[in-house]
This record gives sequence, C-alpha cells and structure tokens, in this order.
Amino acid sequence: MTEFTGTYSATIDDKGRIVLPAAFKKEMGELALEPLVIERNLFKDCLDIYPEKYWNDRVTEFKSTLDPFDEEDDDFLQFFYENFIKVGMAANGRINIPADYLGYGKLTKNARLIGMGLSIRVWDVDVYEGQRMAKSTFVQRFKEKRRQKSAE
Repeated sequence: MTEFTGTYSATIDDKGRIVLPAAFKKEMGELALEPLVIERNLFKDCLDIYPEKYWNDRVTEFKSTLDPFDEEDDDFLQFFYENFIKVGMAANGRINIPADYLGYGKLTKNARLIGMGLSIRVWDVDVYEGQRMAKSTFVQRFKEKRRQKSAE
C-alpha cells in the first residue's frame, strides 16, 4: 500500500515543471507509470497530487452520493470535475503543472512537497509558512481528539 510521508523541497522551472522527490517516486512503484491527478485543494492555497488509482476510488465514492438526474447534483459534479486534471510523469519523476493550477496554488519557484498518505501536497514555500498549523495548535487538537476517542 502506498503511503506518502515526509516533507521535501523542490523547484518549479519556468515551464511549470517540478520533479517529485525520489522517495515519492519510489513509493509509487508501478503506479508511477499511470497518470497522476492534480487537484486544487478546496481548503488551502495548494495542490494535491494523487496516483490515478487512488483518485479513481475517490471519484467513485463521490459520485455514489449523487443523483445524476438532480440539477444541483449535476452542478456539484461539474464543479468537482473542473477542480482536477490528469497529467503524465516522465521517467525522471518530472511533471508539468498547468499554469492555471500554478496560479491557484500561488506556486512560483520554491515548493514544499508533503506526503499526505495517498496524496502529495504541493505548496509554495512562502504560502506554506503563512498557512501552516502551529505546533501548539496541533498539540491542543491532538489532545482533544484523543479525549473524544476515549469518551466513545
């Protein structure tokens, strides 16, 4: 099972290309031969990259909640599909990020890539530092979650 972990630095070139760290490429194994999906993160100014296999599972789960004959669900589905794109990865781990996705993520030159389990989060370094959760907030939320879990 793929489990992306760790934090890495990367550079985005003038053509919008970024090379995934060797650790991420290795973790993908044979999935590196399949397309990747780049999604605009709905909550933060960053992008999420998924191997297509895991993305397809998300799409299937999402679509199972919708009625294809409901107008609001149709709009909902359209927004969902507008929010991601499939790309290929070169043998060296390089991917091209379309310009509008770079703009959405406020990505310029220096990027921070964070393993998020089944996906890889891509941040502009400066944006990441401005939106990153503080350690004290993490500790507080962690304790709250543990208390909730033990109360169940």
